[in-house]
This record gives sequence, C-alpha cells and structure tokens, in this order.
Amino acid sequence: MVHFEYIETQEQLQRAALEWCEEKELAIDLECENNLHHYGTFISLIQLSSRSKHWVVDVLVLKEIQLLLDVFLKDTILKVFHDISFDFRILFMQFKCVPRYFFDTQVAALFLGEEKLGLGSLLEKYFQIICEKKFQQMDWTRRPLSKPMLEYASGDTAHLLGLKDVLCDILRERGRVSWVEEECRYLEGQDYTLREQEYKDISGFRSMSVQERAILHVLFDERRKLGRVADKPLFMIFSNKQMLAFVKNPPYNVEGWKRLHGVHPLVKENAVELFRLVEEARTGGGEEYVVERKEKLAPRLYELMLELGERRNVVAKSLGLRGHLLLSEEQMRDMVVGKSFGMLRGWQRELWEKEEVVRKVMGVK
Repeated sequence: MVHFEYIETQEQLQRAALEWCEEKELAIDLECENNLHHYGTFISLIQLSSRSKHWVVDVLVLKEIQLLLDVFLKDTILKVFHDISFDFRILFMQFKCVPRYFFDTQVAALFLGEEKLGLGSLLEKYFQIICEKKFQQMDWTRRPLSKPMLEYASGDTAHLLGLKDVLCDILRERGRVSWVEEECRYLEGQDYTLREQEYKDISGFRSMSVQERAILHVLFDERRKLGRVADKPLFMIFSNKQMLAFVKNPPYNVEGWKRLHGVHPLVKENAVELFRLVEEARTGGGEEYVVERKEKLAPRLYELMLELGERRNVVAKSLGLRGHLLLSEEQMRDMVVGKSFGMLRGWQRELWEKEEVVRKVMGVK
C-alpha cells in the first residue's frame, strides 16, 4: 500500500511545491479523461513521487496549478515519466507546458530492446509487481475519488524512480545511457500539439465518392457539436461504424432519423437538422480529395536507400534493437538524397559515419 498526500487546495499545493523544489528527481504520471466517459480531453490527476514521499494532485479541483508547472520547467529537477507522448501533448494543450529536463523510462526500455514496453510489464519483469487493471478504464472525473482509486493512481509513480535506476544500470553496461539522454533532449524540442481525429482520418474516406465525403464531413462535425452539448464521448452519440452506414445509406426523411436505434437521444431530437445537413451535402457539389504523394526516388537513389535499410536492420539485430531507433526512414532519405547527417543525433552519427555503406551513400571515398 502506498501512503500519499492528497492535494486539493492551493495551500496544500504551496507546501508541496516547496518540498518538490528541494528534490533532485521526481517521478510523474497523469490520469486523464480522453473521450472515454465525457466529451473532450483533460487532466484529472497528476501524481508525483520522490525517493521517500508520494503526492496526488487533484487538477480537476484545483484548476490552477502554476506552482506545479513551474516545477516541470526547472532544469535542476529531473522529471521521470513513462511514455511522454500523450502526457506532454495534453499538458501542452491544457497548460501550454512542455516539461524540461526529463527521462522517459519507455525510451530507456526501447534502447534495451524490450518487447513489452508498458509500465505494468516492466514493473512485473524487474520487480515482480502485478499492477491492478480494474481501474485502467475508470472515470477519473468522479468526485470524491475512492481510496483504492487514489492508491492505484499513486502506485504508477511509486516504483518509477526504482525502474529508472534498474534500466540505467543495464544501459550503462551496454554503453547506451548517453543515447537515451540525448534522445530525451531531442524529444524536449518536439511539437506536442494534440491532434484530434478529423473526418479525413476515418477509415474508408479515400475510397468514398465526392458526395459521400461531403456527407461524412457534416455528420462528423454535427456529432462533435452534439457530444459537446451532451458532455459525452463521440462514440456515445453514434459510432464510426454507424456514421459510415449513414454515409452510404442515410435515413430517407426526418422520421427515419427519429427512428434510429443505438444512438444518443440528442440525435433523434436533432433529426430535422441532421436530415437537412445530409440532404444539402448529398445534393451539393461534393468534396474532392487530392492524395499527397511523396516524390519518388530516382532508381539509383532508391537502390542506395534499400542498401542502407538492409545494413541498418543487420546492425539493429546485432544490438537487439528495433531498426527505426538506429535510423528512421526520414533520416535515411535525408542521407541518401541530401547527403547530410543533419537529422542524426550525435550517438547515431558516431554509430554510422564509419560504416562502408554510409560512406557510399554519402559519396565519401
């Protein structure tokens, strides 16, 4: 059982912030609502752990958490996360904050060639800790939160610093600590804009007729409006599968929309508007879609790309790593076309610049 301090007032936050600022490293995790129980994406809790203490910050209650955000930006405190990809996007979307000076244990696991990268899998492997799964789909907007829910939340960071230690010990043995540290510095400068699904992302969009695309567009936008009004995730208004069925065979009249089964009541209440929107889209000019195609490589450059990719895969296998970690497709293309190491991190350049195939690709004799 993890003993934690629950923070729900500004006074409690101020006291905790003084303690955090004295730490050299903190483990951090977020519990969020992400269109699962309600409309939208937002943070509910932020959990923190030092070597000796644990905190659960109720962001939903506090709303204003600048003292915590200031800690995220301190270069004197190492912030340890597991998989920053979503956490940083939602922090940026909600608070315009991207933490600095961090260590991602998922990146560390990648550079050790781990197959299972989830935090639960790693804790089970290295500490024989079995994580409770019943709270994974929990509605973290409920208040008051039960003690078991809060214990589960704080448990996500309770062992994170220990996991970082274990992974770093193995990385050090393999000479890869600097690789992970450089990757984390590189990730610090990336764009963490949270991109929501758009109608063009719906499966089957490209194969639709121009009229069907127009219908999909209006249905997608209207579903979002209704979701916001109902404070329900979009799939509870009507699912993507239902939406695609409406695109192919929309109800013939207003009564048809009112008789639909398996949709949110707001759909039936807005039957007149839905019918009007679909009819306008169906009888209008439709919606064209131009597929953006990547410029094809000249045959010789394509051959070099294949040769470089084959060598990358051989080296990756010898190191027990995934190929894209050593060289991404974009990096290889830049090397082949631009004859440049500009997209490579320092550890990658050191690994590759003496390789014969790379010298061939770069035109170095």
